[in-house]
Amino acid sequence: MLTKTDLIAAIGRVHANTYEVVALLRNEHLEWRPRPGEFSAGELALHIANARLLPLDAVRGQPLKYRGHAMRTDETAAHVRQTVLRTGKKTIASLHEADLEAVVANVRGLELPAWRIVMNGLIEHEVHHRSQLCEYLSALGVKPPALFGVHVEELPR
Repeated sequence: MLTKTDLIAAIGRVHANTYEVVALLRNEHLEWRPRPGEFSAGELALHIANARLLPLDAVRGQPLKYRGHAMRTDETAAHVRQTVLRTGKKTIASLHEADLEAVVANVRGLELPAWRIVMNGLIEHEVHHRSQLCEYLSALGVKPPALFGVHVEELPR
């Protein structure tokens, strides 16, 4: 059975894997986007960081507030990395205090156990966008890190 401690540890690993990808971003990558209307690389990283805070609002029973993904005109990769790291630390610290069995409303207003909101918002959502960021890096000529220590091309055939 998955315990609260197990869940928090899993989220910590997800955040560490995301940070490893974000650490590869450089200033010249931040404005790149695959096509008009899509997130830029910097916006995507900021979205990942700030979207982490939504499930925390929900778990605390607070009004949900998306802090956005807009980049400052003087945005740097170092600041983006710092934001991702800060929201990860804040998330983990808050989860230790949270009642994950409480029933709370998600972003659509559905009443769910808090642990489900945490799973969806802090694992599935982040992994989805981290995969996008890996694709962005590949398009920029930067090899993304191997998720489990090996890239698919290195698997035995």
